[in-house]
Amino acid sequence: MKKQHVVVAGGGLIGLCTAYWLLRDGHRVTIVERTKLGAGAATGNAGELTPQMVAPLASSNTARDIIHGVFAHRHYLSIAPLRLPQLARFGMGFLAASAGPLRARGDAALAQFTPHLLASLDRMAADGIDTSGGSTGFLMTAESEPTMLAAHEAYAERARRGWGDPPEDPMSGRELHEAEPTLTERTQFGFMLPGEVSIDPVKFVASLIERITELGAEVRLGLTVQRLGDGASVVCVDEDARQVTVSGDRVVLATGAWTSQVLRRSRIPHIPVVPGKGYSFTVPVKTMPRTLVHSMDRHCVVIPMSGRLRVVGIMSFDGEPERFHSDRIEVLRGFAEGLIEGADWDGRTDEWMGPRPMTADGLPLIGPATPSGEVLVASGHNMHGLSLGPITGQIMADLIAGRQPGVANWPFDLRPFAVRRSAVS
Repeated sequence: MKKQHVVVAGGGLIGLCTAYWLLRDGHRVTIVERTKLGAGAATGNAGELTPQMVAPLASSNTARDIIHGVFAHRHYLSIAPLRLPQLARFGMGFLAASAGPLRARGDAALAQFTPHLLASLDRMAADGIDTSGGSTGFLMTAESEPTMLAAHEAYAERARRGWGDPPEDPMSGRELHEAEPTLTERTQFGFMLPGEVSIDPVKFVASLIERITELGAEVRLGLTVQRLGDGASVVCVDEDARQVTVSGDRVVLATGAWTSQVLRRSRIPHIPVVPGKGYSFTVPVKTMPRTLVHSMDRHCVVIPMSGRLRVVGIMSFDGEPERFHSDRIEVLRGFAEGLIEGADWDGRTDEWMGPRPMTADGLPLIGPATPSGEVLVASGHNMHGLSLGPITGQIMADLIAGRQPGVANWPFDLRPFAVRRSAVS
């Protein structure tokens, strides 16, 4: 294998995982990042690795949720009305992806990675990267029995297809509250997904940065990628507004929510990547939940994480990927208050917002952006950046080495993740 100089544009979770596997392959790596390594949505998330839940976000409820997102302030989905013209193409693709056949194709495309998500993370852990601070098994809850039973059957069907471990038996009432005493009385139904795992993303990203540094990565901060340059290069602007070009043998574009900006300026056709902002905060509690608790009807997650409780949720499309809106934290607090008891909601800390790189069909962009193959894209992982980050890094390393991406002689079909594809195909 020819050793190459690879420029990784973007120092978020996907960029860091890509840089790690490239360095492990012996390549020279330069990471270009505008702020700091581990920015964006890398550290404020729920820390979930979810073989059962890696699937497109669109569902049969999509149309209803979009309407509520525009008109209902206290909904988990928020869409700025003034952004509707710009989001029209994305919204139409999202609605199309919620239809049965397209949804099934998206499920099957992502399910290729399901058996390998945790194995990829385990390989990183064996190399000293910190994957601690979380738990195993997610408690899925609902206030409505039909909601719980429908989700249980959906996960059972995925397990029958080999897509993750089957859910445990449904619980209700006293049995559920004995299993998780911190639940409010409003939450009466639930079940365990035993094969899901959570980690502390703050620890994971910090140790990943440390390991990448040990392996010899060159890091160039303060450079905002504007567009692709000639050959394998990126044209950036530094903090003094000066143009800087960074060149190598190959480029991996891992610029997250800003990927579409770069590709548009570079006149490269692609499925749009739209920033959907998520929020989180930390809250003191009298009693820590025994495991991660996911409310399916309240659309929020509470996660015991290294001795603290993180609350995560909300999806906001407002065209301002870096603007923090405190009112969304208040909405998230309201959701979480109905889920668990014993929290000091006024004592919350670490309020955070990060832009998730969303695609209409729920599938990331993984593969070449140019016919020459000098530029590849690894972006648009929606809400599955941590789940798919390690395996995406391995795929990027395979592509750059000229290997067929896959695991254990079983190749991955990357055609559904092509950079240039229709959101409704």
